[in-house]
Amino acid sequence: MSSDTSRDIAELYAVPPKEFTRARNAKAAALKAAGHAAEARAVQRLGKPAAPLWAANQLARLAPKQVEQFIHAVQEVRRSQLRDPRAAAEAMQAQRADLAALTDRAAEALTKAGYRVSSATLERVSNTLLGAAADCRLADDLRHGRLTAELPALGFEILAGATPGLRVVRGGRASRRESEDAAAPQAREQAERERHAREAEAERRDARQRAEVAERAGHDVRELERQLAEARERHRTAQREASAAAARVRRRDG
Repeated sequence: MSSDTSRDIAELYAVPPKEFTRARNAKAAALKAAGHAAEARAVQRLGKPAAPLWAANQLARLAPKQVEQFIHAVQEVRRSQLRDPRAAAEAMQAQRADLAALTDRAAEALTKAGYRVSSATLERVSNTLLGAAADCRLADDLRHGRLTAELPALGFEILAGATPGLRVVRGGRASRRESEDAAAPQAREQAERERHAREAEAERRDARQRAEVAERAGHDVRELERQLAEARERHRTAQREASAAAARVRRRDG
């Protein structure tokens, strides 16, 4: 994805969802007219974001420092879990606090935009924030407000690279070998489930985008058919008028 396309996506996802389709089509048309066909196609394929995804993207503009702090907290949990359980616990608390604060800001944005905020909506926002912050490839999209899809729920333990079965020995210190042995198979299983969930979401997103493209193509076809019918009618009218004019000339000359 080029930097220009990334910027276009970020600008579009700043637009309220109710205005998204019009703004996307206008942006794609402008890119195409400027000779940027590939970028135009990339923009045209973008699907209208649901309210939770839109709200998650607004945080990059409303609270950029808090978003960066949250990403750092999530990554700190992952780094420190097995190395320093006490530091990981502190990082986990910071992560939860940052997530709660960001979710509150998202709720404010939704309310201001006229959306009804439900617990289910906020859960979707929270899941997307967690999933993006935990994925190095998506964290930058979260920073810039250009996430193109919601993300499935991820547990705090999995985000930390830990397992619910982590054993604690005397002195309050975890055994590194026991922790790693217990965490490895469960972490692999969870990673596999997450991969399948992401692939399924990507397939659903692709299906939605293809359906939107097909709908727009159908609209274009119907519009062209209407214009063609009008052109044919104008042609028939012109022919009739030309024949009538020719007949009048013949009668006058005769």
